[in-house]
Amino acid sequence: MKLLGGAGVFVLLVLVFTGAARADDYTFAGQWRQTVSTAGRCDDCYIGIVMHGEVLTVTSNNGWEAVLNIQSLVGRDFAVGTGHWKATVGGAYGGKHFDIQLVRSGANLQMFMVVSQEKGAPISLRATFEKGRPLKNSRYVSPVEIYWI
Repeated sequence: MKLLGGAGVFVLLVLVFTGAARADDYTFAGQWRQTVSTAGRCDDCYIGIVMHGEVLTVTSNNGWEAVLNIQSLVGRDFAVGTGHWKATVGGAYGGKHFDIQLVRSGANLQMFMVVSQEKGAPISLRATFEKGRPLKNSRYVSPVEIYWI
């Protein structure tokens, strides 16, 4: 009986730590540094994500914001939503609206963005992020700024 009790405690501890690791591994929340983008290299680009239950608010340091809903398909979490580039952003993106998807891929976060255009085909962007605080030269987006979009 004592052996079964010890084994039960061991199984419970394994489940608790495995569940905690999985929750941490697959969460969207936090600061994410951009590592690759089809829009070009940007060593100081990053996003901040805050989870509100099944809703994510995302703020970037390069001028876009989005709200997404977490969904699950075949046991894999992803998020889908819409956002906009601030009007002060120059070039083809300034003031434009977009659709966005975020997918966890191991330790990375994959972003797929389709920016609407008044004329012509939409612009498709892909980026990969790794979890981590922004570089020292970047403007840090505090969680308060992220929350109030």
